[in-house]
Amino acid sequence: MKTQIIRLESHDDFISIRDKMSWSKARRILLVLPRRRPPQLQQLDFILLQRQARSLGAQIGIVTQDREIAREAENLGISIFPTVPSAQRMTWKPVGRKRRLVRFNKRHAVRKETLQKWLAETHPPPEKNWVRFSFFSIGLLAFLSLVMFFFPTATIRIKPHQEEQRLQMTLLASPRFTVLSPSGLLPAERVVAVVEGSISENATGVTLIGEKKASGRVRLINLTSEEVPVPLGTIIRTIEQPYIRFETTQNVTLPAGSGQSREVTVRAVEAGSASNIPAQRLGVIEGNLGLKVAAENPDEIFGGSDRQGRVVSETDAARVYDTLIVSLSEDALQQMGRNLSNGKTLLPETLVISSIREKVYQPQIGELADRFTLTLEVEFEAWACDDADLKRVLMDAMNASLPEGMMPLDESFEIKERIPLRFDKDEAAEFQVEATRILKEMVEPAQVTNAVRGLPVEAASAIISQQYRLADSVEIDLIPTWWNRLPFLTFRILVEEK
Repeated sequence: MKTQIIRLESHDDFISIRDKMSWSKARRILLVLPRRRPPQLQQLDFILLQRQARSLGAQIGIVTQDREIAREAENLGISIFPTVPSAQRMTWKPVGRKRRLVRFNKRHAVRKETLQKWLAETHPPPEKNWVRFSFFSIGLLAFLSLVMFFFPTATIRIKPHQEEQRLQMTLLASPRFTVLSPSGLLPAERVVAVVEGSISENATGVTLIGEKKASGRVRLINLTSEEVPVPLGTIIRTIEQPYIRFETTQNVTLPAGSGQSREVTVRAVEAGSASNIPAQRLGVIEGNLGLKVAAENPDEIFGGSDRQGRVVSETDAARVYDTLIVSLSEDALQQMGRNLSNGKTLLPETLVISSIREKVYQPQIGELADRFTLTLEVEFEAWACDDADLKRVLMDAMNASLPEGMMPLDESFEIKERIPLRFDKDEAAEFQVEATRILKEMVEPAQVTNAVRGLPVEAASAIISQQYRLADSVEIDLIPTWWNRLPFLTFRILVEEK
């Protein structure tokens, strides 16, 4: 037959056992009582439990090793078993067996003291009111004490003393240095930029320019026995250097026969006073015609004149070159700054010209021009050092002279000035750096809270002011505000800096 096993606890009573039984659908209900401290069940409880089982159409059994409980249950006809397996093997008492009623023996009168004892056991007398009030008051005071011990909070606001630390240090930077040195040697990297540009300026050079060409008449002499035609534009020059050239301005034919001559008008090829020549200076005809014809000027050739003109001088070229180089160097520095990775500092004093890729004057130096243009393409080189290396060297030097009891504010570190001192592109760049940072009085929150916990506000403020240099008075906020003493628990005290 199906059996519902219900295991009871020491704190179970009739009501809780009845609730557990109400869920059973089996024909047998086995109540298993704990070996130690079984529930305090009276004979009346067993009677009620037995009725509950009958209302469910089930039979009740008990597993217990308590003799008193076993005796009370057996008197009611309830099956008793020592273990759960034995309850499943052994035969249960028949359901129809009549329950033996517990009756008082009329022949044995029950004494009044016995009834009062039973009544006291089942219904203890109420305690006196003053006792209950005393215990309630003690509990309330204990609760309030705990609340006042844990609830108060305090916020201490202090402003530590601050001062400025200043340092001047001379540093050397060079690509030759590969390792950072605390003595001030900084590794540097080369940065290259190629820039181009042009500039136009007025030419200031002065020279004489031929304004008019000299002209005159020349006698041509036939050196052969045949007619010799002399075309327009035939060049006749002087015998001595520097050669001055003239050209004929008309066609002419020399009669046949040696010594036959004709005169022809000539004009200087180039204008200027240099083309004015005295008589008998011409005598050479250029080209093959010079083998057949001779030339001479019986009279002077004159009429050439000069005027002053602008020319591109060496001074103009140097001036424009210097101006354009300065402009391109500024462009190169800007380009290097844009291309430089973050955390790098460019050293402008290390800027040098690596090479000049293109240099064109238009027009060229010495040529006539009112204005001229210079075009340059130049490759520049400069050095850059790492900001982290620079800061590390300066911070190490500043930490070496850090006053006792002070701590730096890292975000306050600043390089005020950098002064170039010396630069040698084959050695190093020397410069001086001035750095500053803010120092503040070192305040340990744990020391503050341990020193002032549980003290009145005035005493706590005095102790903090004595232990630390402060820039302002101490502010202490308490919750609740009417509480005038700091909490005893340090984790309830918060230390903040203004």
